[in-house]
Amino acid sequence: MTRRDEMADVDLATVVALLDDEHVRSILTATSESPRSAKELSEHCGLSTSSIYRRLDRLVDADLVAERTRPRADGHHETAYVSRIDRFEVTVRDGNLSWELDRRSDDVADQLTRMWGQF
Repeated sequence: MTRRDEMADVDLATVVALLDDEHVRSILTATSESPRSAKELSEHCGLSTSSIYRRLDRLVDADLVAERTRPRADGHHETAYVSRIDRFEVTVRDGNLSWELDRRSDDVADQLTRMWGQF
């Protein structure tokens, strides 16, 4: 969970424009369940890998998705993506529109726990 002043510099229009794309929403929901590679996301979303990478670049730039290095069984590694969105809320009240975006914290202990669980 991250407060607004600690977030990457992203505005409401950027977040809403990203969320307007059904494939971005599919990427976010898939990566909220578990880290996924671009290839896995391509298969999940039914899009080409290049289309997935374009969307992932925009999501990473907005700090809505984080990149992780994941070891493979063959001894190599690959990049996996994980959603950072915990909660997104827009409120319209008394003539004012406000919004809040909470991101998941991801410290070293969290990363080690995830890595340990993969073995």
